[in-house]
Amino acid sequence: MHTVGDAAGDPAREPGPVRPYLEDLPLELWDSDDTAESRPASTRRSRWRAALPVAVALALACVFVAVLPSLGEPDQAQPAAPVSGDSVPSLASIGDNRLLRSGTELADVRCELPPLRGEQERLHAFYTAELRCLERAWKPALARSGVPFAPVVVNITDDPVTACGELPPADQATGLYCAEDATIYLPRARTLEAFGLTEEAHIATLAHEYGHHVQHLSGILADANRQLSRYPSGSPPDRELGRRVELQANCFAGAFLASASGRGSITDDLGDAAVNDFRNWVDSETHGTSETQRKWAARGFRDGDMGQCNTWYAPSEDVA
Repeated sequence: MHTVGDAAGDPAREPGPVRPYLEDLPLELWDSDDTAESRPASTRRSRWRAALPVAVALALACVFVAVLPSLGEPDQAQPAAPVSGDSVPSLASIGDNRLLRSGTELADVRCELPPLRGEQERLHAFYTAELRCLERAWKPALARSGVPFAPVVVNITDDPVTACGELPPADQATGLYCAEDATIYLPRARTLEAFGLTEEAHIATLAHEYGHHVQHLSGILADANRQLSRYPSGSPPDRELGRRVELQANCFAGAFLASASGRGSITDDLGDAAVNDFRNWVDSETHGTSETQRKWAARGFRDGDMGQCNTWYAPSEDVA
């Protein structure tokens, strides 16, 4: 959700179409279902139930969706061309990416975040301040890995027009990361319904989405999409590949939280809470169990080393 690794750092490389990533429904929407049979079993603490995100309806969380027509060449509505087996990178070669070499760590940063509020300007200001902090943490690591940096923006308007097509209905997704226009879409009404004003949830979500941007910059997403083209949608290999993408974004988020915790607005307690936020996502075929989701975030937080975020080398049971 990419020696492939060396090519990922080449500015001349054509990354190809990248699938957008959809975020999750708020837990209170899941809990509002009339039938108890539709609710997944969960051991999460009930005090989180009103604020944190879970799977999209029918147990699909952060769905790794098909390439939309608008992801082709500009002004064309063509499906992505099939990829020959010879050019499809293996899981191991995706893991050879230079960014994932052991010893690559993020810079320590001090994040000064404004108070989190629900008004349009103030919520956008909060996200933008965290985004600048994410950039300061990631930019040196990308440079050391030979990965050209490019910025991303956050759009919180409620009816955005994206280069990846229309945003899914509110009952299906909270938002998406679109590589085609380098934008993280988190519509205000949806995010507030999903997270309320729970600070760690907003911080963790944006850090996870920025992780997808890092995957795009480094070529990991492009290689993952080529690998994904080999499998039928919804098949076990397809689901496992999506989990490897998503769990790596969790680990990247954890590494950022480690670089920022204990300085400025992200206190040690807030950093810990943001890592633990990943435990509050329900078990999902697209993201793994809630404990697996937290485990990969905690791994990045504990080690702060991109080599520890290499989900592509991990055995299947570690990304289940």
